[in-house]
Amino acid sequence: MNLFIIYIYRQLLGPFVLIMISMTGIAWLTQSLRFIELIVIKGLPVNIFINLTILIIPKLLATIIPFIAFLASLITYLRLNTESELISMKSAGMNNFKILLPAVIFGISLGVLSISLENYGSPYAYNKFKNLQHNIRNNYISILFQEKVFSSPIPGLTVFIKERDKIGNFQGILIHDERDLNKTISIIAENGKIITTQNGARFALINGNRQEISKNKNVSILYFDEYTLNISHYDKDTSPRFKEASERNFYELFHPDKDINELYKKEFKAEAHKRIMTPLIILIMVLIGAITSIIGKFNRKTSMKNLFYSISAALIMQIYIIAVPQLMIQSPNLIPFIYIFVFIILLFIIFLISDKAEKIKEKILYNVRSS
Repeated sequence: MNLFIIYIYRQLLGPFVLIMISMTGIAWLTQSLRFIELIVIKGLPVNIFINLTILIIPKLLATIIPFIAFLASLITYLRLNTESELISMKSAGMNNFKILLPAVIFGISLGVLSISLENYGSPYAYNKFKNLQHNIRNNYISILFQEKVFSSPIPGLTVFIKERDKIGNFQGILIHDERDLNKTISIIAENGKIITTQNGARFALINGNRQEISKNKNVSILYFDEYTLNISHYDKDTSPRFKEASERNFYELFHPDKDINELYKKEFKAEAHKRIMTPLIILIMVLIGAITSIIGKFNRKTSMKNLFYSISAALIMQIYIIAVPQLMIQSPNLIPFIYIFVFIILLFIIFLISDKAEKIKEKILYNVRSS
């Protein structure tokens, strides 16, 4: 029996790893395209681009593991059915539960992997990703400016650049600064560039004028050959960046700070329950893929109808786990019913596997034929 479990488990593991690498590569490439412009056009260092794209992989994996588990199970048991191995197992006296035992163990293993990834790997990597994004905005702020586009790198500051050369120098600059509530500043300059100092990013401007309108409508104009504008935040708040739900582990999700907004607390709670539910969804997805070839008669060619039902059910479960956090946020009282629905699906699958379900199906078909 142990050799049988190891054999089927290895058959499941092969397609899972292959599909995971393929789908992760496609998803990674799709996400990476968002950052290509930062290198090709805006001059972001390649090492930062690589770090950005690598740090999104754990979150991608946590999202696609359930459907990969379904595909691996579907492919494996379809192949066993096509090669008549399932018929041999049935002839040897194995019932459906014994045949599906390796799939259950496989699903549980992936559930453990998923909950570990979502509680440790994904939050850690996504937190690093968001911190790196924050660092780019602060230290590589010039990449946010596009030619002939009004950009707002920080709240209250609007910048228009007419032209930009390959080394980051600007021409035709218009800046509108409303960060200080007591005054509004408008600056026009022929040339300029971003420089980095110990106190943050600065805009070095050449040949232009600075117009300031105070709160009491007094206007002053300054003509300059060289002028430096602080384009970092005026406030000296050094508190840590607020961490999103996807950046937090279970303890942080279930024990948020008391002064956090109630909406964030609901988001944290929904994220935590989604992570708890994911291993159950993975087990269900594995079983859905396996029973496509198990239930009914053992034919070499599995009915296309069974395949359609199986794929449709897997897609519904995948959509369910993506959509359910929003449902939890809007209606926290529904959380117990959301778990109940998952357990009902699991019990229904177990019923389909049982011999009783087969007898009921044969009885229904007999009555239909008789009538």
